[in-house]
Amino acid sequence: SFPLEEEWNNVLETCDMSHNQIEQGIPKELLGLSSLKDFILSNNSFNGTMPDSLGSLARMQRLHLDNNLLSGTIPDTILSLATLIELNLSNNRQERRCFSQFDCTVLVSNYRRGDTVCCNDICSAFVDTDGSNTFCLLRGLRGAIPAGFGNMLTLELLDLSSNYFAGNIPPEIGRLSRLEILNLTNNVLTGSIPSALGALASASVLLKGNDQIRGKHRNDIAPLSLCSNVPAFDFFNDPIWCPPERNALKKIYDEAGGQDWTRDDGWVDEFNNHCTWHGIECNEENNVIKLALENNGLSGRISNAIASLMSLETLHLRGNGLKGSIPYDIGKLLNLSSLQLSHNSLIGTIPPGFLNL
Repeated sequence: SFPLEEEWNNVLETCDMSHNQIEQGIPKELLGLSSLKDFILSNNSFNGTMPDSLGSLARMQRLHLDNNLLSGTIPDTILSLATLIELNLSNNRQERRCFSQFDCTVLVSNYRRGDTVCCNDICSAFVDTDGSNTFCLLRGLRGAIPAGFGNMLTLELLDLSSNYFAGNIPPEIGRLSRLEILNLTNNVLTGSIPSALGALASASVLLKGNDQIRGKHRNDIAPLSLCSNVPAFDFFNDPIWCPPERNALKKIYDEAGGQDWTRDDGWVDEFNNHCTWHGIECNEENNVIKLALENNGLSGRISNAIASLMSLETLHLRGNGLKGSIPYDIGKLLNLSSLQLSHNSLIGTIPPGFLNL
């Protein structure tokens, strides 16, 4: 046990025991310190489950339990820490342990699906078997990520990486406007990436290492808002998850008054392939070769992002209300063979780059 003085209860604000070799459960004595704001136990061998009484530390701002040997699920009481700024539970994943079921007090066959399996004081979800006598356990923090995190509006750091958290990513996390780091890498999460995470424009959103995550339509396309609004999204520069031409088309839509177009079927849908959007035609590599939006109620200006459509062969924008000058970089579209900009309100001069077409 930890030798704590009774007088510390209303005085101690920081308890940092990180980077030691402490091997025990989280000390219950510390959980009665109502004045505690920073509780740092990182890089030790603390084991067992996270006690419900962590939720009684009402003034807690920084809770770091990373790089230990904790197991079980996140207690609901954690969600009541209304002043919590940093929660780091990363790297509690432990090595796989395999047993013969005959070495255990209860045969694996007697456990119901979803039960916690125990053998020789090691408990975990039942994860693997050879179909007869052996099975393997994975210890670490597991279970679903609580949707209640979305109500912890003071959070700036939420790091749950390198554990066994499973299920869907709660879209409620997108409410955390102060969040600077969301790290969910290296878990066993499934389902699609919620588009609500696109609201985390100033955060690092890290999701790699969850091999079962897919797009909404069982593809590998991440939400458009996440790819276009969150530069620190770890798939941001991945052309499969975040096709760069899809981002360019969103800019074209936004700058040409897309919400007021006569037809915008499919445009800026969070998960649809951009090649299915109205007026778009792509080649076999999903590169845009045709953008035809004539007589479609476009306003605003022609976005410079149009120069990102390097395979473009046909650009038809006639009969709209486009204003401003013709983007200089249109001249870089060396595959362009048909250009129609007539009957708009464009001004200025023809860019010299047109001589390259």
